[in-house]
Amino acid sequence: MSAGPLDRLWGARRGIERYVFKNAASAMRLGALDLVGRVVVVTGGSSGIGLATARRCLGEGARVVIVARRLDELEQARAELSRSGEIHVRQCDVTDEHAVRSMMADIEESVGPIDVLVNNAGRSIRRSTVNAADRMHDYRRTMDVNYFGAVACTLAVLPGMIERRRGRIVNVSSIATQALGPRFGAYAASKAALDAFGEVLAGEVAGRGVTVTSVKMPLTRTPMIEPTGAYRKASSISAGQAATLVMRGIKYGRPRVSTLVGEAATVGTTVVPGSMALWRQVDYLAVPESAAARGGRGPSERS
Repeated sequence: MSAGPLDRLWGARRGIERYVFKNAASAMRLGALDLVGRVVVVTGGSSGIGLATARRCLGEGARVVIVARRLDELEQARAELSRSGEIHVRQCDVTDEHAVRSMMADIEESVGPIDVLVNNAGRSIRRSTVNAADRMHDYRRTMDVNYFGAVACTLAVLPGMIERRRGRIVNVSSIATQALGPRFGAYAASKAALDAFGEVLAGEVAGRGVTVTSVKMPLTRTPMIEPTGAYRKASSISAGQAATLVMRGIKYGRPRVSTLVGEAATVGTTVVPGSMALWRQVDYLAVPESAAARGGRGPSERS
């Protein structure tokens, strides 16, 4: 009995699936990346996590370009890192798409093809939604840096990575997208958007030698969190420990780098969402709004 149209269509679909899976799996078996001579671009690289990541990459023989807005901080970082290897600096605001494209093209021409992009530049805002009812600009500028800025950098380097069939994009996301803690509506939403973008992109480039990683970063002791007094006694990791998490994404191209606490929060939100919502309410009531959020020094800091 001859196969009908639906049977033939199903057979063709299965054949395509096997072909795609075989090629994607082959391309994703990249192993640990040898960073010697590789060009690594780190946004928000003049301090905190970015600076620590740049130092680690230099230690493994990479040629590193750190990007930030403030030239004085970049020059200070260059002086600090110059003893560790080949370091370059670029002053750029990642929210300026045209400046980003021009910068990436200049790096490709003057330093070399970009092998690794670390989207680390970020803005953190800790303010309850009820106290942000007249602050729509908080949400826009957080998205501008954390999401649109990272997307702009990714789009600028992606064609070259695909053409060379090699590249790693590492997005510094946050445990906030797993725990969804109170007062982080703007910040968590921007990082969640970046996560979704990265996961979709990862599926599109899986067979082209390019990996996309989301690093679910826990609270880290950096200048970004200094305005928030509630963090002074909170459990946190150092910038060096944070760089270790970023390096896992750079070296191994894993889809996600997370912590046990973050994974537990993900499970809790999925399995017992009601209980997690209750715990968030307890957290919200137990920890007061910071002075910055009530009108003191601005709680929004960029790296």
